[in-house]
Amino acid sequence: MGHTRPEMLSDIAHELDAIRALEGMKEKSPGVFYYKSVAFLHFHDKAGSRWADVKTPRGYQEIEIQFTPGAAARRRFLQAVRNAHAALAAARSKG
Repeated sequence: MGHTRPEMLSDIAHELDAIRALEGMKEKSPGVFYYKSVAFLHFHDKAGSRWADVKTPRGYQEIEIQFTPGAAARRRFLQAVRNAHAALAAARSKG
């Protein structure tokens, strides 16, 4: 399944900026993030739905982030990404 086109992420630009600022994060291409050398976050869409695949210590988790989400949905999405980042960072620091 292909990734969401970059222009279809403009409605969450603020959240993407916050993700870019996370420690160890690199954006290899628009909307495709790596934590250090680990593929961490990318987006998919199908039939009007959009979601992010986010790496956790247990594998990938799907996080729904509909198009033109409201403020509460954007906050929940960003918090879920931050939580996954913190969990992955903690797991990697343990070895």
